[in-house]
Amino acid sequence: MLKHAILPLVLACSSATFADHRGGSFSHTQYARVTHVQPIYERIAFNTPVEQCWQETVSRQRNSSVPVFGAIIGGALGNELGHRKSNKRVGTVVGAVLGATVAADISRQRSSGHYETVNRCEVQQRQEWRDEVVGYDVSYRYQGEIYHTRLPYNPGKEIEIEVNVTPRG
Repeated sequence: MLKHAILPLVLACSSATFADHRGGSFSHTQYARVTHVQPIYERIAFNTPVEQCWQETVSRQRNSSVPVFGAIIGGALGNELGHRKSNKRVGTVVGAVLGATVAADISRQRSSGHYETVNRCEVQQRQEWRDEVVGYDVSYRYQGEIYHTRLPYNPGKEIEIEVNVTPRG
């Protein structure tokens, strides 16, 4: 109600301002009644990290020191079998190599390892879509005429407008 009482006062002041400008242009703000607001939606893509986990069966080999012991025993036997000093060195080396090889073969046959279930996870990006309001188409009434505009916000019941007055000349 107070707004309706103030409007004639503002218009009267506006008329006085027109007289002061003597042929120049004049602008002022007023409020117009909003008649319709329609939100404008845009489909927006965004990525969401999603952790994917699963169980996997893997083979585990046991570390065996049998080849090392085979090399030591083979080297000792080769050293004992050699008669001379140079033969003892060759016998030691050959015995160590053969002992390690035989021991490794035996070790592989006896312990082939075991199977174990482990958890594995990885993060993947999942694309999702959502509708977002990016603006508003607004219709409003000013002095009996309907006008349309697009705004980045919802103006509510009234919209502030700028009125420009320029004399014809």
